[in-house]
Amino acid sequence: MNPIAVYIGSNVFYWSAIIITVGLLAALFMSLALQLTNGGRMVSMLLFFSLTLLFSIPLCRILHWYCHQEQYGGFMRAVTDYSTGSYVFSAALPAAWIAAWIAAKLDDGDTAKLLDAAAPGAALAVAFIRLSSLFNNACRGKITVTTGILQHLPLAAANTTSSGAVEFRFATFFVHFLLLLLLCVCMLRFFCRRRNIPMKAGRSEGNTVCIFLAYFCASEFLMDSTRYDSTFFPINGFVSVVQIFSCVCILLLLIRYSRLSVKANGFRFWHGFLWVLFLAALAGVGMTEYLIQRHGDWYLSCYIGMTLCCLVLAFIVHRFYLSCCGVQRSEAE
Repeated sequence: MNPIAVYIGSNVFYWSAIIITVGLLAALFMSLALQLTNGGRMVSMLLFFSLTLLFSIPLCRILHWYCHQEQYGGFMRAVTDYSTGSYVFSAALPAAWIAAWIAAKLDDGDTAKLLDAAAPGAALAVAFIRLSSLFNNACRGKITVTTGILQHLPLAAANTTSSGAVEFRFATFFVHFLLLLLLCVCMLRFFCRRRNIPMKAGRSEGNTVCIFLAYFCASEFLMDSTRYDSTFFPINGFVSVVQIFSCVCILLLLIRYSRLSVKANGFRFWHGFLWVLFLAALAGVGMTEYLIQRHGDWYLSCYIGMTLCCLVLAFIVHRFYLSCCGVQRSEAE
């Protein structure tokens, strides 16, 4: 059920739509301010936001159609009738990259600088999208919270079952909303302090969005595991689409900064140590996901372990980035 906020004539406005709109506008204004601060042009950011929305909606729908073809009456029905069905948010990442490249080319700008300015706003926009789910009964945490003192936000949200009963489940989207707000603040700080730091290898531009993606994907992997309605590819019923996208993205970031780090510093022993630690953490998230799916009463210990492993994955990418900076680590941090 999607609660109605207000009627204006024959038009109905829902709380979830209002919250998403407010979040997108706040993200746009923040990104415009950072774009101007970074020496970019306003028109580039406006083009980027417009094209991202234009590309994201059909791409996210097509990916959902591919994974849930039984819910649609064919491909054309899926991409023309948006009154039903859903979306897989992971497809917004390639849509944003394509939009940034086109916007930069059309306005003779820099794709990396544009994405850097948009990164904190992206965290804010997704945060409000997650928050909106509290207002359409879609906070679908798989963990049932039975302890009375915990049956309220931020840990639990009331959900109405098909039989009309009310049960309290882990507030997946609200917790993710809080995490993304924190990430937005951290990325604002990172952008203001780090965007002009010289690099021993690679460019100064593009690092804000890369570090944002590392921590964002780590949070996506973790929070998607807590949902009971995750989307899976037809050939895979174990690791969700969001989790696959997240792992691939973090792995690509590791490869990027590993290459730059070796180029800047030569091969060091700690390179090998961090690569082994990364693989161990990746195995850890896979193992904890397996245990969660097989043992429903191991939630607490498994999610503590998964949280630590996800943080290690993002931290290692961050550490390789720091090794590429052209200043001492104590100054860079």
